Amino acid sequence: MSKRISEKYNDSCLKIFALLLLLSDGVADFADVIKLFADENGKVSPNSNVTLNKYLNTLKIFGVEVKKVKNKYYLLNMPFNFHFTEEDLYAVALIKSALTILPKGKNKTNIERLLKDLQNRYDSSTKKLDVAVTSSRNYDLSFYFTKFEKQIENFERYCQEGNNLEVIYNQNGNDVTLICVPREVKYMENYVCISVFNNLTHQIFDIPIDCVKSLKQLGTKVVAQQVCTTVIFKLKGDLIKRYKLRDWEYSKGLDENGWLTIVNSGEDFDVLAKRLFKYDYNCVVISPKSLRDHILEMIASTLRNYE
Repeated sequence: MSKRISEKYNDSCLKIFALLLLLSDGVADFADVIKLFADENGKVSPNSNVTLNKYLNTLKIFGVEVKKVKNKYYLLNMPFNFHFTEEDLYAVALIKSALTILPKGKNKTNIERLLKDLQNRYDSSTKKLDVAVTSSRNYDLSFYFTKFEKQIENFERYCQEGNNLEVIYNQNGNDVTLICVPREVKYMENYVCISVFNNLTHQIFDIPIDCVKSLKQLGTKVVAQQVCTTVIFKLKGDLIKRYKLRDWEYSKGLDENGWLTIVNSGEDFDVLAKRLFKYDYNCVVISPKSLRDHILEMIASTLRNYE
C-alpha cells in the first residue's frame, strides 16, 4: 500500500519549486522571496526568516548555491551544471557578439534568454574560465561588419568566381605580396580572416582582414586542383584524453608506444605551429619537414631568451 503524502509535505515541495522559479533569472529581491514564507494571513514574521534559511539550506544540500548581498539573492549555480571548455566559451562569446548585430525582436530576446540560462548553469571551474576568456578577448565582430563590410563582400565574390588573386598584406610591419586562390571567409574567435591557398607552397593562409592592404583579381582561372598540405603529429600522456579533434583532423589511433597519431589537413601552418608548440614535450611533428623545422626554430628562439 502506497504511503499518502501529507499536505504539509506537498506544500513544502511547492515552496521549493516556487523559490527556484524566483531564483531562475539569477537574482531575486528579498521582498519577493520572503513573501513565499508568510503565514496564512500573508504576514511576514521573524519566523518567516527562519523558515527561509531552512529552505535555502535544503537547496544547498541538493547542490543549489544561493548568496545574499544586501536585499537581493543571487543564484550561483543550479543542481544540474554544465562544464564548458575554453573552445565552448569562445563559441558562447561569439554568439554574444552576434547579438549586437541582431535587431530587437523575438529572436534576439530568445537568444539572450538562452545565454542567461546557460551562464546560470556553469559549474565553478567554467565560471572561472569564463572570466579569464572574457577579459582576454575582444569579440566585437560588429566592428568588422562596419569597417570591412565592403572587403568581405568583395572577397566572397572572388571565392565564387574562382580567379587567381593578388593579395598584399602587412605581416610584422612588412608588406607581403601573395599570388593565391581565394577559398572562404573565416570568422575566427575575435577577428575575421580571408582564407587563401598558395599553389606554389601548397599551403593555406588565413590572413586577418584588417592586415589586408589590397585585393586584386588576376583574371586567370585556377587550372590545377588545390592540394592541401597534410600534417601528421603525435600526442602522448594526459593530453590524449583532453585533446579534441578538429573538423579537419582524424586520428589513426594509438601506436605500440602509446602515442596518438593525428592527421591534420589544411590548417594554417602558423596557427597550427603555435598550437602544437603549446603542447610542449607531449607533442611531436612527424611531417612535413618544413613544419618540423619551423617548430625547431620556435624552440631555439625560446632558448635564446634564456642565454
